Amino acid sequence: MAIQSTSPFNYNFGTYNDPYFRIVLHLPKSGQDTPVDCFMYPSQEQYFSGSNHIAVFPFYVTSSLVPTDNNGDNVLNKYLLFVTEQVTGSLESISSGSTFDIVEIPTL
Repeated sequence: MAIQSTSPFNYNFGTYNDPYFRIVLHLPKSGQDTPVDCFMYPSQEQYFSGSNHIAVFPFYVTSSLVPTDNNGDNVLNKYLLFVTEQVTGSLESISSGSTFDIVEIPTL
């Protein structure tokens, strides 16, 4: 799962033009929040070429908000989409005014 910025992203006194974010979920303890690492790369091309990430953002997705079923419209796994949407919202709070597209989510 990944998120593509569609506008400049402001972070740590720097501005990054259209960075690319890869999301790595970790197994939560029973009934607890889902830990997620969000790696920021300069671009999608640099990620695929093996470039190092610029930063990593640790997020926790609240388990009480997770949908109770896994049936999603046009997605293979509604839980993965939900987590990606939550991370997108957290990125928007880090860099207000930045916009994002969810990419590379498994679809039906």
